[in-house]
Amino acid sequence: MSFLTSLGTLDFVKIVISIILIYLAYFYHKYFTRPNPLPGLIPLTIVGDVLRLILLANGDLAELLKLLNKKHGDIFEIYFGSTRLIVFARAEYVEKLMAASTKSNYVIRSEDLPSLDELGVKGKGILLNSNIPAWRFNRKFLTQAILAPSFSKEVLHWTPILFNELNGYWKEIGENAPIDFAVWIHRFTTDIIFQLTVGLKVNAMATYFNNVEPSKRIHIDPNPVVEDIANFADEAEKGLNDLDFALTYPAFIRHTILRKKNQAMIDNRRKVVETMIKIIDHRRKEIEEISINEELRHDMLSSLITANTERDINDSKYINEEYKPLNNDEISQILLEAIIGGIDTTANLLCFIIYYLCHYPNVLTRLRNELDSIFCLDQNRLPTMEDLSKMQYAEAIIKECSRLVNTVKLAQRISSSSDVVAGFEWPANTSYIVYIEGIHLNPVHWKDPYNFNPDRFIETEPQKNTFLMFGGGVRICPGRKLALVELKCLIALIYRNLDITLIDMNAPLNLKHHIINSCTELKIRVKQRSIS
Repeated sequence: MSFLTSLGTLDFVKIVISIILIYLAYFYHKYFTRPNPLPGLIPLTIVGDVLRLILLANGDLAELLKLLNKKHGDIFEIYFGSTRLIVFARAEYVEKLMAASTKSNYVIRSEDLPSLDELGVKGKGILLNSNIPAWRFNRKFLTQAILAPSFSKEVLHWTPILFNELNGYWKEIGENAPIDFAVWIHRFTTDIIFQLTVGLKVNAMATYFNNVEPSKRIHIDPNPVVEDIANFADEAEKGLNDLDFALTYPAFIRHTILRKKNQAMIDNRRKVVETMIKIIDHRRKEIEEISINEELRHDMLSSLITANTERDINDSKYINEEYKPLNNDEISQILLEAIIGGIDTTANLLCFIIYYLCHYPNVLTRLRNELDSIFCLDQNRLPTMEDLSKMQYAEAIIKECSRLVNTVKLAQRISSSSDVVAGFEWPANTSYIVYIEGIHLNPVHWKDPYNFNPDRFIETEPQKNTFLMFGGGVRICPGRKLALVELKCLIALIYRNLDITLIDMNAPLNLKHHIINSCTELKIRVKQRSIS
């Protein structure tokens, strides 16, 4: 008879209780003897602060950080499971974490979580890639594609075309009809990001127009590569919610209580990748069939396919033997990250800009004076890069809106070696959170931090690490210049051509936080602007 079967029920219960007590004793001994104890919530075993995250902040990590920042100040700690995270809400504390040096100890953004493996993103792409050689390899090619002058020209080419399409739908809907700007601008950025990344028209705006105005339904030509291209766009964008779900909940919760949602996440990821590979293969074949002397279009997909080959459309003058051409898996993940990041961040920041300009008519008047001086009251002239460089007040508005309503509220870093940070000695593999929202609203760094005042970005340059619109350090957003080009171009097109008013001036911004800060609804009325 085995040992277990020889035990009585009471003995078995005693053993289980003993194991639990030993684990509790080990966990809390480790907690109360931890180095550099900081203020924060005493964690629960196994789950850490996850239950408090759900109960106190409705699952919103940024909201929990806000509560703890208010209670404990600019440095505190939280626990996810048994992982301790040190949170900083002050610029001087994050100087090493945000250092741009290639020798930085803070290149790794997150742990190698099992959920990343389930999603199929472990060691791929840029966003959460902790395989540093692979991350550097992928980032090199993405940066090369985005920073090519030809890519900026594509942005300036497609933004007015798609804006005119958007404005055409609004004219059809009528000036008196309420419009949800949050939905429409989200569809707009979906169309433009897909056009810039894979060179395909996904008809997100057209599909939405047909849904809201069925009596005025327009014909949409089928896509030659992906028949249901609009549905693919929606599925690809779900990746942000899937990632938030995968990072928020421990594996044992996702595999038990939330197993159906977890499986849906995995299934959606598989479908999206399969479709993206189909698109990549189609473009590869097109490029092979195009004469070597014929110029290729300058979308991101073409750039990544030809990178480090004889057909390279970037500024590279030779093939670097250190790098090999990208394979389909690498291209797929880079494109999906660019699509997910580019759609939501730009759309939501534009919502914040519209909201604040409706509430501050004096700022809007000054913006229009700047635009009219640059474009000489010509509503039809297309913006150029020179025009955008002159839009200093518009850029100040963008930055002030980003400071007040942070699109990305936090960033994580993990140390690769022991180091002194914020005056404390920390061991290797310490996890840190740069609480960007806390830094952006810290009265130590900003006078009247809750007031909307674009002039603060005109009068002086922000002190180092006090403004982290695009993150910072070696992990700073590679698409930051592209984002400013698109945002400035859209601001010029919108406010030269349209008068926008809020349906309800007293309504607050409707926000929801899932990795990024999203505007869920912004009801407006649109009137065509007349310049006499």
